[in-house]
Amino acid sequence: MRIRVSGGGHTSQIYAIRQSIAKALVAYNQKFVDEQTKKEIKDILVRYDRTLLVADPRRCEPKKFGGRGARARFQKSYR
Repeated sequence: MRIRVSGGGHTSQIYAIRQSIAKALVAYNQKFVDEQTKKEIKDILVRYDRTLLVADPRRCEPKKFGGRGARARFQKSYR
């Protein structure tokens, strides 16, 4: 089995690979085996680790003006 991954760090690439393998197992069972087996495998994977089938939508928030980061602001002086 060969898998190509690009972008991100080593850990995020490993998580992307395990997610793609889990999704491929479910898709294979849906297409070539019966629906009951697909549901069983899906339930097993979700019970083991939900991130195997569901992607994490959190992304880095972009920096805005007026501060050092996305939410942090520069200190305000009144005198």
